[in-house]
Formats: sequence, C-alpha cells, structure tokens
Amino acid sequence: MKSSTRILALLAILFLVATVFFEHYKNNAYVDYYNDGCAKYAKGDWDGAMADYSKAIELKPDLVEAYIGRGDAKAKKGDIDGALADFNKAIKLKPDDADGYIGRGEAKDERGDSSGALADFNKAIELNPKNADAYYDRGGVNNENSNWDDALADVNKAIELEPNYAEAYGARGSVELTKGELDGALADCNKAIELNPKDAPSYAIRGGVKYKKGDTNGAQADFKTAIELNPKMQKVIEAKGYLTNRTNSNLF
Repeated sequence: MKSSTRILALLAILFLVATVFFEHYKNNAYVDYYNDGCAKYAKGDWDGAMADYSKAIELKPDLVEAYIGRGDAKAKKGDIDGALADFNKAIKLKPDDADGYIGRGEAKDERGDSSGALADFNKAIELNPKNADAYYDRGGVNNENSNWDDALADVNKAIELEPNYAEAYGARGSVELTKGELDGALADCNKAIELNPKDAPSYAIRGGVKYKKGDTNGAQADFKTAIELNPKMQKVIEAKGYLTNRTNSNLF
C-alpha cells in the first residue's frame, strides 16, 4: 500500500515537472524561432527568415524585433507594402524604438518617398542620437536630394559613432566624388574595401574615382569586381556613364 502511494506521488511529481517544462518551452519557443530567423536573414535566406519571424510573432504577437526583422526580409524580397505594414506594427507596439523608424524610412526611400524617409530617419535620431545606421541612411537621402554638405555631415557622424562602418566610408567616398574631392574619395573607398572586401558599391565608387583620375584600367577592374559581387551593379554603372565614353561624377 505504501509502495503504491509512493509510486502515485512520484508520478504526480513527474507530471508536474513535465507540465512546468512544457509550459516553459511553449512560453519561450518564440526565442528560438526569432534567433533562427536572424540566422537565416544573415545568410540571405529571406523566405526562411520570414517564416521563422512569422512563427515567433504567432507565439508572441507583441515581439517588436520580429516585426522589424520580417519587415527587413520583406523589403529584401521587394515586398515594400508588406515591409511597411510590419514596420508600422512595430512602431505602434513600441513608438520609442528607433529601429522601427529606420526600417520604415528605408522602405519609404526604396519606394521613392524621400521626404517620408527623411522624417523617419530624423525621428530615429531624435530617439537614439547614437544610432550610426540612422545617420548613414539619412546621409543617403541627403545624397539623393543633392544636399551634399548635409550628406557628408551625416556619414561623418556615422563613422564617428562606428569607426569600422564599411558602407559609411563608401558613402562618404561617393559624396566626395560628387564634390570633386578625388583623393579623399579614393582613401575612403580603399578603407571601405579593406573593412569589407565584398562591398560591391565601394568598388563601383572607387572605379568612378579612378575613371575621373584618368586610371581607366584601374576603373574597369573595379567595375568588373563590383559586377561580379553584385550583378545589379552593372545597370547602375552603365546608367552613370562609366562603361561608355560619357562621364558623370555622381555615381549614386
């Protein structure tokens, strides 16, 4: 009798432990899906990332980071409307999170809404003045709008905040190229490529600098590398005249 009682007590304890473990797993499984989504995003697996972020959101509907991650993945896939919906949701859930505004600003810029993008980047900087990405992105919009001095100030700030920000050096090189500051542009592009040898835009910008300096062979070599790293760069380079006899210092 005592043996049966002990067995029943043991089974009850095991059941309780199993229940607690299951509840813990169920309540924290969203973390695994979110982390898996981030890992897939880093590998360029946009569909896989979206699937994992969606599962994380299903388990935890207020997970702001998952909406932002899924929005970024959707933007990479060209689904700007879907990306904007996710960023809007993230901002609604956490209006003081700069990352939501950065993501939405990038999506708006992709759509051609530069004024909307600028407003979002300004808001991100207001919320987090030490976010290098916000300055970098705002610099890109200022560059597109031919506000060269403002663009230069923004990328300088991005580099000040994050000295190993390869893309920011490339962006500064682009502005310097536009302003005719070829030596500075070349140095910045070299730095960008040193930090990230797979940064296709920096090779394209450096090619433009070399073209302007009369180094056509060096320019062609950089254009070739840029296109090998990212075939889409060919249209950008052609559009700016660097693969023809035309010249244009504003590569991007």
